[in-house]
Amino acid sequence: RSSSGSTTGPPLISEPAGAAAVAVVVASNRTEELLRACLDSLVPQCEANSASLIVSRADDGVVASLRGEYPDVRWITASPGDDIPRLRGRGLDASRATLTALTEDHCVPAPDWLSRVRLHSDDVLDVIGGGMDNLRPRAIDWGAYFSEYGFFDASRPDAAGAADGFPLLTGANVTYRSTIRETVAAWMLAGDWENTVHRRLAEGGHELAFDRTMRVAQNKTYDFVAFCSDRFEHGLDYARTRTSDSSLAARALRAALTPALPLVLTWRVGVAAGRAHAGAFARALPVTVAFLSAWSVGEAVGYLRGGSSR
Repeated sequence: RSSSGSTTGPPLISEPAGAAAVAVVVASNRTEELLRACLDSLVPQCEANSASLIVSRADDGVVASLRGEYPDVRWITASPGDDIPRLRGRGLDASRATLTALTEDHCVPAPDWLSRVRLHSDDVLDVIGGGMDNLRPRAIDWGAYFSEYGFFDASRPDAAGAADGFPLLTGANVTYRSTIRETVAAWMLAGDWENTVHRRLAEGGHELAFDRTMRVAQNKTYDFVAFCSDRFEHGLDYARTRTSDSSLAARALRAALTPALPLVLTWRVGVAAGRAHAGAFARALPVTVAFLSAWSVGEAVGYLRGGSSR
């Protein structure tokens, strides 16, 4: 996933004196049921680790319903049209912790997730991504998982998650140090997805790492048509950003190569996650290929259209 945006951000900030060790930001725009499951997994961890818990969401009926039930949650009011990057950015902007961990409301962190995050409090890493897993048993949900989170699977071989010299990390399970938090928040508030943010950070000399023991599981059931549309839009956005300054000939060449993408991406997902989930991967293979094909069609259209995605 990607979006356009400047490659420069605000000046890096100093780590605040006396800051809390860890804060958790939940980017939320889905159902009350999903958010409740996420919070129920996080509240005991935050209490045990003296961590603050921040939910970034538009002030809708869900917030009104849950505000009294979760009194220790800090609710950050978002605009009704905010997408996931902007929800993340608002939450990051509100944090003052040494480490700020991001997740989403359709995710359920493992019981030791936050304690694993805290183990990085004293190291020098700027960005630490964690491993993903899936809680939903249907083939279509496994297919959605493989097509969106397969590259970040907690069992993946390290080599399967490398891109352009730095590890692939998902915004659904990632932690940022306070020294880059303000910069990352500004990029996300401008609409940038994590792949764009992480590429810029790596190009700027910041150290990114993958810690498979920091586990978060996706907990959502998917609709086939809706998720195909989602994959198409993300593929479109990725391509238009990637080639916003490219010539028509260069974009046409990239578009001509996209028919091979479903097979290439399916093979790469299989390497990253297929061995650990062999049965599920086999059952979900048709829908996984369909979702990756929808991404590839979107990518082809994005190359042909060109221009900025935002």
